[in-house]
Amino acid sequence: MKRSYLLFAVMLLGLSFAGLSVDDYSLSPQVVEPGDSGVLEITISNGADSDTVENVAITVSSASTLGIDRSFLVGDLEAKSSVVVSLPFTASENVTSGYYVVEVHAVGRTKEYYLDSNNQLKSKTETFEKSASIPIQIVEQPVISVAISEKVVDELTQEEFVFTNSGGDAKRIQVTILNDGIGFSNMGKVYLASLEDEATVSATLDARGAEDGAAKLRLQLTYYNEIGTEQAEVMEIPITVKKGGGNFLFVQDGAMLAGENGKLDLELTNVGPSVSDLSITSGTDGVSLKGLNEYTLGDLAEGETTTFELSIVSDLDPGTQNVEFDLSWEENGEERSGSVTIPIKVIPDSAISVYLEAKTTPLAANSENTLSVTVSNLGVYDIQGTTLRIESEAFTLETIQAEQFMGELESDDFSSVQYDITVENVPAGEYPVLVTVSFRDASGEWSSVEREIPITVRGFGSSMSESGMGSRGGLNIPVIAGTVAIGAGAYWLWKKRKKKSHYGG
Repeated sequence: MKRSYLLFAVMLLGLSFAGLSVDDYSLSPQVVEPGDSGVLEITISNGADSDTVENVAITVSSASTLGIDRSFLVGDLEAKSSVVVSLPFTASENVTSGYYVVEVHAVGRTKEYYLDSNNQLKSKTETFEKSASIPIQIVEQPVISVAISEKVVDELTQEEFVFTNSGGDAKRIQVTILNDGIGFSNMGKVYLASLEDEATVSATLDARGAEDGAAKLRLQLTYYNEIGTEQAEVMEIPITVKKGGGNFLFVQDGAMLAGENGKLDLELTNVGPSVSDLSITSGTDGVSLKGLNEYTLGDLAEGETTTFELSIVSDLDPGTQNVEFDLSWEENGEERSGSVTIPIKVIPDSAISVYLEAKTTPLAANSENTLSVTVSNLGVYDIQGTTLRIESEAFTLETIQAEQFMGELESDDFSSVQYDITVENVPAGEYPVLVTVSFRDASGEWSSVEREIPITVRGFGSSMSESGMGSRGGLNIPVIAGTVAIGAGAYWLWKKRKKKSHYGG
């Protein structure tokens, strides 16, 4: 009875078969540039119902400039199982653009069991081989930028579009405007046959359907790279749409601080006939001229340009805000009036305070210490993405990196990070610590502030009395402090307990 069961099992083994295959792959990035690295992942599978494929070995080969050639052992693959293999590689700097084929060759073996003529259980080994060809694109991608000659556009504006390419060649370039109300006059697209370095194209912008004010000209570029792969990207160029509102062109000179004491510097050009008794008043709720109902500019000849400053009281949020102003003037003996919308860039009155504290004071040469750095947001608006960096010739940082992330700081909030340091073997004296605080303010702009804060180091081997520093009640007293102030106003850092703290080491 046992021999009958054994024979039945052996028959089942003899009917099974190996399903070794290379059945899937992925490439990251999908297109590799010369000199860049990539990772090719391949999936090796055994689709058999019962056979284990043993000693699976993989050989990968391609052009030597890809640096992907290798051989390795995967091991055994049980029935209905698979394994994913990662193959990192770096293309040569001087590799030629094109499609390259990576050949993957898999070899394994199975054992087949059977009963011989003497009814004895035997086995034999069978070798299986599978191959796959995987294409890889190697090409230097185009890196295209676009600039325009006129950033203030009216209803119809003649523009010079300057296309610059700092990457690989681009061919059959098509440029389409995605904005509602703005387009190319008498044409849907602009075409360039190729772009190697720089090219200039003249076209007329039709903005008759757009609203006045700040906007972004959205250009969609489609093109083909050196090996014929189609690419598409969208670029945005800040512009100001200025239609009507008299024959006056207003341009802001510098940004205006948010709050009640904003100073708005404007440049005005009269692009129409000569005018007299030109006056300007605010036509936007929440914006008024400080101490005035209107500001008188007087007479302006045709083509004349003047600059002036308005004291503004406003509740404008940081960012670029469209502000409407009402105008009145006399032209050719007639009283005239109109309005103009001016895009105003508003920035917050940022104020940052920095406080340094050492775990053990005074700092001594050739010693280890921990430096705590506290950053406080004294401004009215929150700041985001705050990072902190310190450096000094007086010490070496023992942390992973000099820059640490603090994140968002709300108004009147502060946060701390710590640095492990080793004080250098330096003479006693004062040494500057360079503190760099970077953040994104409420207007969306990135700001970076650098200040030097002096610290005192006690020379190696000097006494506590010589240094002029000591401790009280067995507790070390913090003596390293500095303040970085941006904007106006005084502030006491420790008027409240710290709300949050970040630590890094």
